[in-house]
Amino acid sequence: MDMLSRLSTGWKAWFVLFALTLGAAAPGVFNLPALDRDESRFAQASKQYIETGDYLIIRYQDEYRNKKPAGIHWLQSGATLLLGDEDRLDIWTYRVPSWLGAAFATLATFWCGLVLIGRRAAFIGAALFGTTLLLTSEAHISKTDGVLVFLTTLSIGALARLYMGRTSKPRHMALFFWFLIGCGLLIKGPVTPMVAAYAGLGAWVWARSAGAATSDWWRPLIWWPGPVLALAMFLPWLIAIQLATDNTFLQGAVGKDLKDKFAGASEGHAGWPLYHLSHIPVWFFPAVLLLLPGLSLSWSKLRGRQAEARRRGTDALLICGTIGALTALLTWILPGELGNGAPAAYPALLLIGFWLVSAQPGWQQRWALSDAPAHDPDIKALRFLISWALLTTVFFELMPTRLSHYILPAYPALALLCGWAGVQLMAQDRTSSPQDTQPLVPVSRQISFGIFLLGGVLLAFISSPFAAQLIQSEAAGDFKTVEAGQVLAQWQAYAGFPLWLWWAGLVSLAVAGLCHVMKRTGLTLLMGILVSLLLGWHARIYVLPTQLWVQATESARLALRQVCGVPAERCADGRTRPARIQAIGYSEPSYVLSFGTQNLHPPETQIEMPLEDAAYPLVYLVNREDKAAGASVQALMDAASRQSRCVSQSQPVYALNYSNGDPVNFIALRFDADPCS
Repeated sequence: MDMLSRLSTGWKAWFVLFALTLGAAAPGVFNLPALDRDESRFAQASKQYIETGDYLIIRYQDEYRNKKPAGIHWLQSGATLLLGDEDRLDIWTYRVPSWLGAAFATLATFWCGLVLIGRRAAFIGAALFGTTLLLTSEAHISKTDGVLVFLTTLSIGALARLYMGRTSKPRHMALFFWFLIGCGLLIKGPVTPMVAAYAGLGAWVWARSAGAATSDWWRPLIWWPGPVLALAMFLPWLIAIQLATDNTFLQGAVGKDLKDKFAGASEGHAGWPLYHLSHIPVWFFPAVLLLLPGLSLSWSKLRGRQAEARRRGTDALLICGTIGALTALLTWILPGELGNGAPAAYPALLLIGFWLVSAQPGWQQRWALSDAPAHDPDIKALRFLISWALLTTVFFELMPTRLSHYILPAYPALALLCGWAGVQLMAQDRTSSPQDTQPLVPVSRQISFGIFLLGGVLLAFISSPFAAQLIQSEAAGDFKTVEAGQVLAQWQAYAGFPLWLWWAGLVSLAVAGLCHVMKRTGLTLLMGILVSLLLGWHARIYVLPTQLWVQATESARLALRQVCGVPAERCADGRTRPARIQAIGYSEPSYVLSFGTQNLHPPETQIEMPLEDAAYPLVYLVNREDKAAGASVQALMDAASRQSRCVSQSQPVYALNYSNGDPVNFIALRFDADPCS
């Protein structure tokens, strides 16, 4: 028994896979400050659940946050109640559900692959998915996506068992599927049922189009207790929050948030054509090592070897390409929301189109699988995986709003295709001789390794001191209130960081290249995973946490500490802590989460000096790069002079607000009731 067989058998497989993702993401969970903007908004809403005791209405400060269901906020507030301190300002407690969700998503991928491609291939696919940069990044961000990909993959695993006929109690498995659909609805609305539908319906329609017997594997899914269970989990909460928010939740979640994503580039997140595919070298690293061989081998298997089979494969590509081009064209030609909604309808149109043509006898005869029997389990499994990956990817590629994490639910399917290819390539490595001149999928194998090298080099460059210095030099020139040299002088403290993990990652990348040249697929995969772990740890331990100059809120903390202006921190000089901070020219969500719900930002900030001594100390955080900041500060200073208040001012702290690319020049002002001694 080889090492892969030993690792993929028994409890060891589950432990190793869980530890891979958990360990890869752990430094980011604890080391990184609260991120803008979605993470801090999610965590702040969860914190206000605890503060108000109202676990129904989702709020961000005094406003309703009618965007996503409450499931993730229940999980985050529960984790914080269990693990957090009294102030509940530590971001890591809100990240625990995402952290665990991503680790369980790796196990769900393995569970799904067991019935589709076998234990060895499923283990490789799950290990590659569990160390992809996108998954491990989402694992330390307190949003929905870590939990969402877990629930979605687990539900598709249940669907796969029905589809492959690998369950002794189909109705029980169907109930489990619908339970997971209900959980998915409570986390992120329609995403889980949509992706599961693409996998199941896509494979069923594909079999119909090929003239294969589809059997009745889907019938347990329409057993009435299943759909009723999912609706019973979701509808009561939906009705309750709709009534509690004066019938505004659906208007905000569907009529605005969801509609904006399909009507155009919501919040400016347009992206470029093939946005998600262009991110694969980095976000799907290291699994990209086997992506093209996986696609190539699965295409060869599904197409067959006879001339008729190759012709029908070409037909399929032409039809899919034509429908895709027409759909993209419609988005430019049709007016308004009708045109903008076309990308969302594309996967449904594709399913309906193939469903209609599958009823034509001539088409079924042309697609008859003479050299690849329809009952071949590999054929069935590959149809399922490709339907899952392809339709999900197409949907998000054609969606007007594009963010890199949207594509995450398709990654488990792609990773399992990689695992399936990996087993075949390793088998060839063992049986091939030095005289063999026809290696398996030679072109796609070399190209995929080239993309892997590109991703590794990009990751190494981005996490190097040279990249940090390059960005610093560019950003320093954007300040309008201070000279670039003065900014760079302050930022010099953040220019260097330890590089031993970085060098270890580069050495592992070189060893991976050597193993590839020697045609040792297993060792190449092992080194690829090691590269991802080492460079990921380097970024999350030494690079991102130390670069305060791109962490605007943490830079603001440095200015506030100079005047004893942080509400949750004791003053070293014995002065009274302020009750709150008021910001001028700065309103990032991490400011509210990190310093407290009570803190104000524009437009709520009050530019006035109270007459009552009890209102002091009064603390302001000022971004002098904001055009209106100068007049506001002058008004405060004039009022303080008239009332004989003591004024403390910090030294400036410079930072780059990475969430919008704007420079910030912070000073903190503290006003005390009595004149300065």
